[in-house]
Amino acid sequence: MVLSWRASLGRIVAQGLVSATAAPSPLDAVENLLALQGQQVSAIPWAIGVRCAGVSRAQVSVAFDSGALVRSWPMRGTVHVTSARDHHWLRRLLRHRSGAWERRALSLGLDEALVERAAQVACDLLEASPRGVSRADLVNAWESSGIDTVTASSSQTGLRRRHLVMRLHLDGLLAAGPLRAGEHLMIDAQALPGAPGVAKGEAGHEEALAVLAARYAWGHGPIGEADLARWTGLTVTEARRAIAQASEVGDSIGLPIAEFEGGLARSDLADLVEAHRDEAEAMLALPSFDELHVGYKDRSCLTDEAGEVLICPAKNGMFRPIAVARGRLVAVRGPGSDIVTAHGCGGYEELARRMFGDWERWLSEIQR
Repeated sequence: MVLSWRASLGRIVAQGLVSATAAPSPLDAVENLLALQGQQVSAIPWAIGVRCAGVSRAQVSVAFDSGALVRSWPMRGTVHVTSARDHHWLRRLLRHRSGAWERRALSLGLDEALVERAAQVACDLLEASPRGVSRADLVNAWESSGIDTVTASSSQTGLRRRHLVMRLHLDGLLAAGPLRAGEHLMIDAQALPGAPGVAKGEAGHEEALAVLAARYAWGHGPIGEADLARWTGLTVTEARRAIAQASEVGDSIGLPIAEFEGGLARSDLADLVEAHRDEAEAMLALPSFDELHVGYKDRSCLTDEAGEVLICPAKNGMFRPIAVARGRLVAVRGPGSDIVTAHGCGGYEELARRMFGDWERWLSEIQR
């Protein structure tokens, strides 16, 4: 199925990319999406700022410094930004889908005894530095304690270290918060709001999955079960069950969900698209790894195969910033700030250049 332009405009509206749905704060912008892809640190403020009503670059930093937002690995082995209150809920809800990753970690020698030692060192370090520690400080503390963080294979240098850091995030011991010198410092995640009863095998797991589906549909819709499975790392069977209960649960949590072209979405989406179509069709300049692109399995309403190549030309998982107009990809920003337009979209080049420049200036604002 190829989704239409209307589905694309719906996603733009749902994600807070028009004034009617823009968030009043960075926290609200992230909670509307539930989770925001955070693989590239420099792209995170832009992804949040573009979904807010007039916030500054400094306000985004304050949201992390205050502990309202955190960066971690809550799902599918990929770094995301969530609110502090959603962190453990999402992490525990989806932890059962990390089995393959944990087997890989064992092959690197990260057995339970070593993980426990590393966790204790991390806890001791954070007790002495409660405002956060850098990755380098943590690795140095491990190595000073006799914990080897480097594999014997030169081709895997850093992999064992990365897996150990990620394991402590998955276990709920670490998260990342305050931004310093281009790095989110690690903090003690045990102090964040808990989430009892939602893990696989616990009494509230199935209902929590339905809440997850409702929140994803609200902030990303229209979506289908394949989108939910891909976004979360759930199996299609799990996603299908969650979607089936999403509307009922959505009503109970104040997020009414209904059918929209292309799948489930917030129930007022059709009216919002109609009322704000001009704004939704206007050009947007979005960062690398933006949720409007990476937040779905089916991206056909946004671009075609040629457009996907423009976004990720080396097929190495590194995405370029994108410009979208009338709900479709029209350009990307390449190396050296070059603008590369999609086929037939040359007329958008100068506007895209100006808009990317505007966001570059916003990102360079002096932070408090």
